[in-house]
Amino acid sequence: MHCIAVSNNYLYSNSYIKEIPIERLMHRGLTHRKQIIPIAIVVLISTMLLSVGFAATVSVTAQPGSMATLQNIPATYAVSIVPGAAQRDSPYHYFPPAIAVPIRSTVAWFNNDFGQPHTVTSGAPGGSNVGNMFNSGLMPATANSFFMYTFDRPGDFAYHCIIHPWRVAAVSVSDSLERGVNFELTSGTGPVWNFSKDFRTLLNFEPRTVPLDRTTPLAYNITIYKDGTDPQNRVFSETFVTAGEQLPIELVRGGNETITYGPDFDTTGAYHIQGPIFSENANYTIRSEISAIDGRPPETPITDEFSMQTIA
Repeated sequence: MHCIAVSNNYLYSNSYIKEIPIERLMHRGLTHRKQIIPIAIVVLISTMLLSVGFAATVSVTAQPGSMATLQNIPATYAVSIVPGAAQRDSPYHYFPPAIAVPIRSTVAWFNNDFGQPHTVTSGAPGGSNVGNMFNSGLMPATANSFFMYTFDRPGDFAYHCIIHPWRVAAVSVSDSLERGVNFELTSGTGPVWNFSKDFRTLLNFEPRTVPLDRTTPLAYNITIYKDGTDPQNRVFSETFVTAGEQLPIELVRGGNETITYGPDFDTTGAYHIQGPIFSENANYTIRSEISAIDGRPPETPITDEFSMQTIA
């Protein structure tokens, strides 16, 4: 593997890459059939891009094309430079074009525009601070080269491709932290998810009472209630398994039905919950529980509840 490392920036070639069949990618949600998204959602993501100092045309229909993934790498979240990104009339360059993540999240960008070099460069095109925060340099024009960066301070950060400066994107980073008895919850937006700014938000559940050894399977049950915690208010419940690691889950608005997909990498990285269960001006309770450790229920319950409000 070829690696160029500068602080917490890493640029890799494709030595760890493996191809994933398109059917599995469809299941993971990394490539979808085209969806029709209301124009209001385009305005929401454009608003976020404006907040970090530049304007751009952003499309949020589902990502076309295919995407290969990596065997496990020390990253939290995957962003794709999509096939055809070098074309000026492509609806995408980076997908998703705007994300909200907790502080200390590591984002990995994949160059899936095979045969075309690209960069991941902080700052707005032509700005005085271009590349000061992170800069991938030329990502090789070979299949699936990737670049990683760990966001260690809060704020809204624009980035772009130096070669194709008409394509821009943004990462919003929050230092919000809520501490329960058994879990710490960090999130990309904090306890209030403002739909006018963020189309999606990444939550990270880190156990406080269970050691993370990156080996022992941990089964997390995540249950979401809307406007009350009675059984009839439950809108989502599913179990996710990690290999002895914390659990990152992204909540995404949109779609006609609720779907889950992930993780972003082979067995690590973010899971995603997308669907109409997330609506404006609602109060949600998210219950996190470790339901099994190495296949066995814990001796005492390991659970916490966290509140989240959505506003338009």
